[in-house]
Amino acid sequence: MTSPAKTPAARLTFRLHARPSSAIQLRRRLRAWLEHQGVAEPEIFDILLAASEAFANAVEHPRTPAASVVDVEARIEDGMLEVAVRDHGSWRDKREREEGGLGFPIMRSLMERVDVDSQADGSRITLRRLLRSSVG
Repeated sequence: MTSPAKTPAARLTFRLHARPSSAIQLRRRLRAWLEHQGVAEPEIFDILLAASEAFANAVEHPRTPAASVVDVEARIEDGMLEVAVRDHGSWRDKREREEGGLGFPIMRSLMERVDVDSQADGSRITLRRLLRSSVG
């Protein structure tokens, strides 16, 4: 099978309801796409865990969301995976979230880079990782 590093740019976009139960759909759709791209199981596991944590933040943290959906975009280009999870509301004040869990430490331990772009109309968590393995 072709290595993810040698495939042309591949993209996936979808929208989910902003509720915890939608995490199942996130993992199913992302897994199927990653498998189709030739990503090996150990990397798929890490990516799905990191994306699930990003999705949980997108569901939990927005205050008065403008839309009750979460947008997910994924792409692989030149072996670099990028998964972006976007909500549609401003996040709560950091002090309101201090008791928060381990989501960001988990994401950072599994991905090479985790960026957060918070705007008044929504926040975007972007996960990046250079893919090192392929099926086969």
